[in-house]
Amino acid sequence: MNLKIQHRNFDIPQNIQRLIEKKAQKVKKILPTFAGDALDLSVMLERIPRGSQYQTSLVLTIPQTAIRVEEIADNPIGSVQASFDELLRKIKKFKSQLNREQFWQRQPQASPENRTESVRGFENLINQNLDKIQNYVRRELFHRSITDNIPPGIIQPEAVVDEVFLLMTSQVKTKPPAMPMERWMYQVAREQIERRLEALDRESSHIEDAAANKPQWDDEIFDFYQPDESLKLEDLLSDRSGGNPELLMEVEETEQELHKAIARLPRKIRESFVLCVLEGFDPVEVAMITGKDAEKVQKDVEDARRRLRQQFQAT
Repeated sequence: MNLKIQHRNFDIPQNIQRLIEKKAQKVKKILPTFAGDALDLSVMLERIPRGSQYQTSLVLTIPQTAIRVEEIADNPIGSVQASFDELLRKIKKFKSQLNREQFWQRQPQASPENRTESVRGFENLINQNLDKIQNYVRRELFHRSITDNIPPGIIQPEAVVDEVFLLMTSQVKTKPPAMPMERWMYQVAREQIERRLEALDRESSHIEDAAANKPQWDDEIFDFYQPDESLKLEDLLSDRSGGNPELLMEVEETEQELHKAIARLPRKIRESFVLCVLEGFDPVEVAMITGKDAEKVQKDVEDARRRLRQQFQAT
C-alpha cells in the first residue's frame, strides 16, 4: 500500500504516526485481493484553527473507486480512530456488495419472462438481508469452533448461506405467516448451522484430519461488524476508558479478545446476546427466532453483559 501522511497546523507525534501506520496495515489486510501497489491511502491530520478540535481526512483509492472519510474529534487520537473506523465500515460495505453480486451470480435464475413481480419482490427482500446473514453465519461458525474445537474452514460460511437461500426460495410457503422475512432468514440460518454441526459429529474422522493440519484463523475473521453498525469495546464496557484517548488505542487489540470471550459464553446465553446486541433484534424478536421466552432472552443478555464486564474489568 502506498501511504501518504500529511499534517496542517499540527506536528504529528510518533505515537500517532505509529497508530496511523498500524491502521493502514489493517486496511491493507482486509483487501487481500488487491495488490499492494494498487492501493493508495492519503491521510491528512489537521488542527482546526478556531477551537481545539482535530480533523482527520482519509482518501483510499482502489481500482475503479475511491473511498473518502472525514472525522472531527476533540483530540488527534480520537480523530484518527474515528476516521479509520468509518473507513473500515465503508470498505466492509463495499466488500459485502461485491460478495452479494457474486452470490447472486451463483444462483440459478429463472428466465426474465417467467419471473413474476412477487418473485422479484421476494428476491429483493432476501437481497436486503443477505450481507447480515453472511456476517451472522461467519460469526456463529467462529464461535462454535471455539467452544466445540472445530477447525477453521471445515464448514464454509458461503455453503451455509447458499443453502439458506435455496431453502427459502424453494420452500417459501413454509414461512410462518407472522414472521417477517429477516427473522425467518436468521431462523433458517440457525437451523442449517445446527444441521451441519450435527453431521460433523457423525463424521468425527473429518474433524480429526482437519485438526491435524492445524489451520489458523486470519485476522479478518474478527471483523464481524455489520455494514452500518459496530460492536465496540468502549460501548460494551463504557466505564473502561473513562474518556482517556490514550486508552482508546488499546481497544482495537482487545476487541479480538472480546469476540473470543463472547464465543466462550454458555451457549444459550451467548445466542441471546449475539442476536440482541450484535444483530440488533429486540427480546421479542429473538424469542420468535429461537423459540425462547422473551423475558428469558432479556435475562440472558444481562447475564452475558455482566460476565463480560467482570472478565475485562479484571484484566
